[in-house]
Amino acid sequence: MRYRNILFHPRVAALPFGLMLAPFGWAAASGTDVQSATDDAGTIEEVLVSARRRGEERLQDVPIAVSVLSDEALRKAGIADLSEVASRTPSFTFGQQIGNQQEIVIRGIGTLRLTGSAAEPSVGLFIDEVYVGRRGTATPPLFDLERVEVVRGPQGTLYGKNVVGGAVNLVTARPTNETAARVAVSYGQFDAFGGRDIWEGSGYLTGGLTDTVAGRMAVYYRKHDGYSQNTLLDEALDDQDNYALRGSLSFEPSEALDIQLIADFSHNESNGQSRRAVDDLSLPGVGIVVGSGLLSDNVRESDAPWTQWEDQDTAGLTARIDYRFGGGHTLTYLSAVRHGDFSGRYSLVGTRSPPSLTDAANGQREKYTGITQDLRLSSPADGSGPLRWVAGLYFLREDTDVVDNSIATTFLSVLGPGSVGDILDGEFIYDQKNITKSSAIYGELSWAMTETLSLTVGGRYTYDDKDYRNRSECLDFGAQPDFIFCVAPLGAEVWNIRTSKSWSEFTPRASLDWRAAENALFYVSAARGFKGGGWQGKPGSEAAALFPYDPEIAWTYEAGAKTDWAGGRIRANVAVFHTSFDDLQVEQLDDAGLTLIIDNAASARIDGVELELQLRPLPELQLWLSGSYLDSEYRDFIDSAGNDLSGNRLARTPEFRFIGGADYTVPINDALALDARVEYQWQDDMPWLVENTVLEDSYGLLDARVALQARDAQWEVALFGKNLTDELYRVDAIPFLGDVFSRFGAPRSYGVQFTKTF
Repeated sequence: MRYRNILFHPRVAALPFGLMLAPFGWAAASGTDVQSATDDAGTIEEVLVSARRRGEERLQDVPIAVSVLSDEALRKAGIADLSEVASRTPSFTFGQQIGNQQEIVIRGIGTLRLTGSAAEPSVGLFIDEVYVGRRGTATPPLFDLERVEVVRGPQGTLYGKNVVGGAVNLVTARPTNETAARVAVSYGQFDAFGGRDIWEGSGYLTGGLTDTVAGRMAVYYRKHDGYSQNTLLDEALDDQDNYALRGSLSFEPSEALDIQLIADFSHNESNGQSRRAVDDLSLPGVGIVVGSGLLSDNVRESDAPWTQWEDQDTAGLTARIDYRFGGGHTLTYLSAVRHGDFSGRYSLVGTRSPPSLTDAANGQREKYTGITQDLRLSSPADGSGPLRWVAGLYFLREDTDVVDNSIATTFLSVLGPGSVGDILDGEFIYDQKNITKSSAIYGELSWAMTETLSLTVGGRYTYDDKDYRNRSECLDFGAQPDFIFCVAPLGAEVWNIRTSKSWSEFTPRASLDWRAAENALFYVSAARGFKGGGWQGKPGSEAAALFPYDPEIAWTYEAGAKTDWAGGRIRANVAVFHTSFDDLQVEQLDDAGLTLIIDNAASARIDGVELELQLRPLPELQLWLSGSYLDSEYRDFIDSAGNDLSGNRLARTPEFRFIGGADYTVPINDALALDARVEYQWQDDMPWLVENTVLEDSYGLLDARVALQARDAQWEVALFGKNLTDELYRVDAIPFLGDVFSRFGAPRSYGVQFTKTF
């Protein structure tokens, strides 16, 4: 039997507290200051973060659970999208149904699908502190970044709404006055259908333009053949053709004034995704694909009759002004606009009818524009005096248009009106428009009560106003004489409604941190977060379209430690937390309408432990191990069909996850060195939906890289491989009527990369 309350499990509880106490012995033995240790060879590199919006701080000084991927880690691991960030971060899972519906879950908290234009995520995404509400539509590829920060737990005070689970901060590389450039090109193959080509290139150029102006230009390109195949249309699927560019300028007209301008654009297109029906083992003998024996043995083959595609454009413009007053106070003004335009269509079942009862396809068209205005004043960054604070005003306007088009045919249409074939045959659209205006006032104050003890309190008041429109239309009732039902979930009823609603919330945070030694920080905190309310994306009736769901609220209580040992050669950070939810927004299947709906159906609790460990036993060798354990359950949860799901695990939440790796650099001679890197990521089984009937089995992914490099870092030739064991795993699953329509992750890939630095 699994222990249901991890916080009081004696063995688990002993681990973090043992790690917390260990540094005292190491500090006495080494007698080495952590900051100075980072200047010596063979120690762990110091990491700077901006998670508290106070400028850059040492990661080990920030009393928040934060994971950081540096530019070097991103480059060596070949990370270009959020899925690969998630696989390397404790308590972080990622899925994607279609390009505009990325599913990010941190600590068990996440929004599965943003099908409605008024829906909002539980985990916030920020690019240079600019919020991106529709991350699937408006997020460019990850390239030329200084770092990625993953902040876990509610951050409602400084970040605002929709960070009830946490936040992902993408920090782009800034221009430098010193001229520098890098170019990287690679070629590889997916181990599928005899080999499918992968081409990738990236580069940047930066330097001073005048004595007070510096610029930077970065480009990225990736194109790969599809690693799946539609055998009916003879078309490769799961392919990609992606390019992006970013330009930035940094102005320093005086010592007191900094101005940054950043503009970016990206384009991505593909032939769409492949899906495959897999038997739902919880419903043996039942299935919507009645002739499953007719399907190919290769799960990467499908025979859907629909033309599929995905097409995405993103663009952004950011301006930031920092003015430092004579006393050291800094006034920051951030103004930005982000835009995304997505269209795509995918087959829900991946095959024809017959053998499937239906061959439904879903199309999405989404346009998003977000305008951010943020004005804040912060105390001097040098930390002089016992008080440090930040206070500000915030405004966000989001315009989101979503057109959802579903079409289906079935060989059962011959049964006539009112039959099963009636609800599986036809075509409809939902045309939604939503305007969100969100205003907030926020502040946070840290008081150094003693030289080692600090208290931080903060709060944010947010007011949301939403104006929502939803129009439904049946384009085709299906085979004649069908006029009773369009296609699930839309019946014969159509509507064109407009409604509005406002919500307001106060989200406080308090923490107490103790600098027990130069190399040991302990903290406890309590924080409240919320996610905004909205309306159904695909309602079955006008009444359902008009009925809103409310915001979800979470409180998180956390204790943690950040420690360095052995003169900076060992780093161990640990967090233990408890999260409780009220009015949890739950996505569940409405069997009557055959659609997914969102309802404030449950309360929930999550207990967890997270550990991040880095070691540098030798100057040439770096080791890392991080992991998480999450014990989650729904409470008081009755679903739309009246089933009691209380006690079930939260969807998309594996209990155990860990990531481990090693990087070893050995000199060959005075001019050359060999660098070898290996990394393994593993996650426990997890339920796909709240019913917990369909699980993703545990799996692990093995990546490796070997590089011959110049010791002066001028060039590098590397061989790399991802998913080297060719693990078969799913990145999305839709259980429906006895089958699970599955989208599988990429197969094994390998290649060679050349990098030149100037």
